[in-house]
Amino acid sequence: MMIAQLLMLAGLLSPFPGTSADPAAASPQVTGNVAQAVAGVREQSPAITQFTSLNGISLDDRKEDVLRKKGKPREVSEDWLLHSTEYHYADAVVGIRDGYVYYVHVDPGAMRVQVNDQWLPLDRRTLEQKLGGTQFTAEDGDVYVRGHKAIKVYTNPATGGLRAVELFDESSQ
Repeated sequence: MMIAQLLMLAGLLSPFPGTSADPAAASPQVTGNVAQAVAGVREQSPAITQFTSLNGISLDDRKEDVLRKKGKPREVSEDWLLHSTEYHYADAVVGIRDGYVYYVHVDPGAMRVQVNDQWLPLDRRTLEQKLGGTQFTAEDGDVYVRGHKAIKVYTNPATGGLRAVELFDESSQ
């Protein structure tokens, strides 16, 4: 029964033989907003294939690079659990360990996040689309891995709302 329904649905969604798979070309009546929406779907950029930086900071940056890029932090604190020094900026918290960036953390108050050179709204659906599918799902969020670098999108387990986004070296965790 289920297979018959799936086959019927597939038949309804696929183009008829001899017709174009392009919805905008399938009917001359398709104009205006619908045609623009179809074109917009075709023009969407693919998922991000590597993680080089978050909010302008790379995991290869040294403490001096962070200070040069971001300036003097609003606050400096010690994270005893991670054995790192945290530099607090308006758009990120940068964890430094042994002179190098250990992680970059962005809270949802920032409203957007810059992955590599691409600005993204702090929206779970947009992040899922642009980060390209999770490799791990944890109780507190989703993890996207590219090589040894990972981005975790932290969520509130009770509400599903976004809590933070963090870039870190996956091999160091």
